[in-house]
Amino acid sequence: MLAALGETVSERAGVFTIGLEGLMLFGASASALGLAVTGSPMLALLAGMAGGLLAAAVLAFATVFARANQIVMGIGFNLLAIGATSLIRQLWLSGAPASGSMRSVSMLKLPWLSDIPVVGRALFSQSPVFYLAVLVGIALWVLFRFTRAGLLLRAVGENALSTDAAGHPVLRLRFFAALFTGLMAGLGGAYLCIVASGGIFVDDMTAGRGYLAIAITIFARWKPLRVLIVAVVLGLLEALQFQGQYLGIDIAPSLLMAMPFVVALFAWIMMGRAGAAPADLGRPFLRGSGR
Repeated sequence: MLAALGETVSERAGVFTIGLEGLMLFGASASALGLAVTGSPMLALLAGMAGGLLAAAVLAFATVFARANQIVMGIGFNLLAIGATSLIRQLWLSGAPASGSMRSVSMLKLPWLSDIPVVGRALFSQSPVFYLAVLVGIALWVLFRFTRAGLLLRAVGENALSTDAAGHPVLRLRFFAALFTGLMAGLGGAYLCIVASGGIFVDDMTAGRGYLAIAITIFARWKPLRVLIVAVVLGLLEALQFQGQYLGIDIAPSLLMAMPFVVALFAWIMMGRAGAAPADLGRPFLRGSGR
């Protein structure tokens, strides 16, 4: 959810952040380092955001200002992130993880709402990070629908040449959109490490979730509120691999594990057939080039 919301912003601005998986990995490893140094899970989450932000700055400089191919650069960045974060783990995270309670970031029960049968426990007894993601999704919906800044971001993604002719800084807008993507992806990676894994970082712990986040963005048609819904649905599908036997679902857990990725493939097929994507998505901008 977090990474998909960030991807929605960059893709609306015309930047196809294929390197989302790598940004999440850098965020996860940075959060583990932050936890090891400070012992605070809250500061660890902030460290994860900082790690994603710095990594996104490098990636965005290459794709936005240096105009490198966004798909090729993103794939290479993901491979770099796997190796770099593995090295970070070997050099600085090989000892015992920092001890301490994760309660402050793992559970927040909303009064009254958490007491609702079934739904209350599922939706209103979650990590504060989950509620933050929902608030970010709502804020992005307001941004794109009602503000001038949102209009500029959409304009940059739809027709960068016309936006530049109107006097707006296309490259700067795209760069800041990519930085926001890194911030959210870093927090998503930090959530995986700090909240979901108790502060333990393992190699390639994102396990394809960055690509799933891109699929969520496409499947939701680049609309923040739909991103929230689709992310929850894919989360439910992923949870079936653990809860399926308890619920009496007679399907192999390995098949259930593959279900989110089947939905992701369907989303990529839809992208190729639909015309809803921003018109300049993935196209580098060069003034006077006609693109």
